[in-house]
Amino acid sequence: MIIRQVLKFIVALLILVAVISFLSYIGPEKLVDLLGLENVYLTVFVLGIIGGVSAFSAAGFYATLFSFVLGGADPFILALFSAPGVLIGDFVFWYLGVRGREFLNGEYNSYLLKFSSWLGRKPKWFTPIVVYVYTGFTPFPGDFLMLTLAVLNYKFRQIFIPTLLGNYTLALLVSVLGVYI
Repeated sequence: MIIRQVLKFIVALLILVAVISFLSYIGPEKLVDLLGLENVYLTVFVLGIIGGVSAFSAAGFYATLFSFVLGGADPFILALFSAPGVLIGDFVFWYLGVRGREFLNGEYNSYLLKFSSWLGRKPKWFTPIVVYVYTGFTPFPGDFLMLTLAVLNYKFRQIFIPTLLGNYTLALLVSVLGVYI
């Protein structure tokens, strides 16, 4: 059983090394030429969904976004296409939080009670600002924030706009920094 898991890990690692080697060999300009400029935007949307679903794939998503900008894609359009994709990934975690409320263990539940108490003392307008700042200006994945807000009974419509704008802001910051650094 363990040998099979180790073998799967080694195969996944070899595939990852092969993809990274291939992409570093051809460079960002050739990658954008290979995909075509229009397909880059669709690719960013799809990768945004995948990157938004896992904390482990978010770094790869932003590295890809950075590469596409270096390859000649428009950073504003990339951010425009990636933000809804990441929002879909965030929604998946919010939904899992809604469905998994009753399965929380005591340790996470105490964290939620502390956070809920802290958030409850703040004005109503404060939560959307926290969501926007967290998703727009921190490199942390939205998974934990979405799970927490779902468990605290926040409706997705309450955090939809700040999450979308935050995702756009972060993608734009990464893209623009790719152009000017």
